[in-house]
Amino acid sequence: MLSKLPVKKLFFALVLPVVMAGIGGYLGYQQFTKKPANLPHLNQIALADVHQQLRHGGEWLGFVVVVNHWATWCAPCREEIPLLIEYQSRMESQGVQVIGIAHDLLDAARRFGDEIGIDYPSLVAIVDGNKLLKAHGNTSGALPYTVVFDRQGNLVGRKLGVISLQELNAMVNPLL
Repeated sequence: MLSKLPVKKLFFALVLPVVMAGIGGYLGYQQFTKKPANLPHLNQIALADVHQQLRHGGEWLGFVVVVNHWATWCAPCREEIPLLIEYQSRMESQGVQVIGIAHDLLDAARRFGDEIGIDYPSLVAIVDGNKLLKAHGNTSGALPYTVVFDRQGNLVGRKLGVISLQELNAMVNPLL
């Protein structure tokens, strides 16, 4: 019995943690590297904007489209919106269209957009917002989340977290 005690301790102290770390690493790798099946085409998006007008992604076919998922309660989202306003202004002449999708209440999204000066289309995904995030490749549901569609409406880039100008340029410039 005494000779088995050190083997059990060795197993629990060394082998089991290594096996568990390996399993955890594999599951984490699967979570963050899986390509979602059936990525949506831009023209499959249909949401009301903050003025309650139904908008269709097909309106922006022919443009490079930057879709930013955000919410008023998300501090990092609020931090990156001025960059997106500036980016839209600077890149519009090159055929780039920024679109915001607020995962929020309509009134809150409209009020915040008016206050900060959002001048690009701002859609609202209060119903099925998580489904849309997942369809765009965000399985965590975290915000902010930005995706880029090429001129044909194919999803070609994505970024979870606050996006920088360098990251935007890296995703958009090859599509111009």
